[in-house]
Amino acid sequence: MKKQFLMMTLAGCAVASSCEKKDAAGNPDSPSNAKTTRIDFTVTDVVTGFAIPDATISVKGPDGKESSLTAGKNGVASFPATNGKFTFVINGQGYNQLETYFSAGEDSVIRAQIHLDPQVNPVAARNTENDNTITISGYLSDADAHAPLADVSLNLGDHTARTDSRGYFSATFPADPLSADPAVKPANITLSAGKAGFVTHVLKNFYLIPGAYTFKIALRNVASKSAAAADGRAVNEEVEELRQGLLDRTANESQQREAAAVAAERSVVASGKAAALALPASIRVGLNCSCLTCSSVQVMSLESYTGSGLDNEWISSWKAASLQAGAVAYRSYGAWHVLHPIRSNYDISSTTCSQVWGSQTAASCINAASATAGVYLSQNGAIFRSEYSAENNNAGCGDGFSGTGSSWPCISDARCAGRATNGHGRGMCQWGSSFWASDKDYRWILNHYYNPGGVVVQ
Repeated sequence: MKKQFLMMTLAGCAVASSCEKKDAAGNPDSPSNAKTTRIDFTVTDVVTGFAIPDATISVKGPDGKESSLTAGKNGVASFPATNGKFTFVINGQGYNQLETYFSAGEDSVIRAQIHLDPQVNPVAARNTENDNTITISGYLSDADAHAPLADVSLNLGDHTARTDSRGYFSATFPADPLSADPAVKPANITLSAGKAGFVTHVLKNFYLIPGAYTFKIALRNVASKSAAAADGRAVNEEVEELRQGLLDRTANESQQREAAAVAAERSVVASGKAAALALPASIRVGLNCSCLTCSSVQVMSLESYTGSGLDNEWISSWKAASLQAGAVAYRSYGAWHVLHPIRSNYDISSTTCSQVWGSQTAASCINAASATAGVYLSQNGAIFRSEYSAENNNAGCGDGFSGTGSSWPCISDARCAGRATNGHGRGMCQWGSSFWASDKDYRWILNHYYNPGGVVVQ
C-alpha cells in the first residue's frame, strides 16, 4: 500500500547486502573513507500525525559515544552519522518513549518519521459490530509544517466533510453489511482533500465496510520541492492507492508471499539464530514497496502497528473474537520480522506479499489490539512467524478440513466446508476465524488453528 507519509527515503542501494562500501582495492571502507549519512527526523503524534515540538532525540553511536538533539516546532531535527549502527531514543512531553536504530553509510539521506504514543490513551472508540453505518474521521495537516489545516473540504464518495480549527473532520453515513461470499467485494469509494495553494490528495479503493475509521492526511504546498515533478513542474494531484490484504491480494502476490516466507525461514536456519521469546517495543515499517524492496519507512510502537494495521489484513466489521485472534497473529508476524529484519533500515514491508499496513485505523481493530496487548504466538521457545491466509478449506486435507497434510497438520474445520481454497492452507484461516467467533473466544480460535502445528499462545 502506498501511504501519504514518506517516512524515509533510501537514496542508494535497495538491497542491504549489496550496499557494502569498499575502497579501490575492494576492501571494506576504513574510517578515513567512511561515508556520512544525514538522518532527518520528523517526530509526530501517532493519533493525529501532527508535529511534537521540542521532542528530544538521544543518540548512541557504534563507538558508544552519546549525543542529543532537539526537534523544532515542526517536529524536525537532523543528525549526521558515519558508518555503523546508531541507536536513537525519542521523547516528547506527554508521550511514551520510543527507541529505534538506523545503519549509516549505506544511504546518503534518511528521512525518518517517528510516531509517538500519547501517555494518556484516547477513550476507546465504539465497536460497530452489527451497526450498518460507517464513520470516516481524521486529521488534515500541512506536510511541511506538520500542523493542522483548518477549513478544508473533503469529498468522501457521495458525502462531504470539512475540517475544523483542529484540522479534524468527520462524517457518518449508511454502509451495506459485508457478504459472507469472499468473491463479493464490498463497494469502494475515492476520498480526496483539496485546498488552494496545496496539492490535492486522493485516496482510491477505500472499502465501505461498516465501522469507524480515522485517517491521517497531509497536503503538500505547491511551492515545496516535494510537490514538484522530476522536470520541475508543479504537481496538482497526489494519488494514493489503498490495498487490503484479504480483499486485494492477487494469486501472483500470494506466490510472492509464499516465496518470501520460504526465503525468510531459510535465512534464519542458515544464521542459526532463533527469535527471542520477548516482544520488541517498536517496529520499522517499509512503505512504497515492491514486495520486499521499499523506498520509505515509518517507525512506531509494536502495539500501535498492530492496532492501526489489523484492518488492512482482517475485515474490521467481523466479531471481536475474530479480530482479537487476528491481532495476535498480526502482532506475532511483525515481531518476528523486527528480530529478523528484511533490510538494515526497515524490519518489514507493507505489501500484499508480506503483511499490509496502513496509517488509517479502524476502531474495532484498535480495541482488538488493546484487548490482546502483549499476547503473541510462540513455537519451540521463540516468537512464531504466524502464517494465515484467507480460506484454508480443502488445501490438501479434504473438504471440511484446514491445513495441507504436509507443511501443516490437517484440522477439522466444519464451518468452512464447501468453501473454495484461497491461500497456502497453513496456520489460521481468516474467514474461518470469523465463523468460529460467533460462539468461541480468541484463544480458542488461535489454539484451533495453531496448536496442532506446535504453536502456543504466549
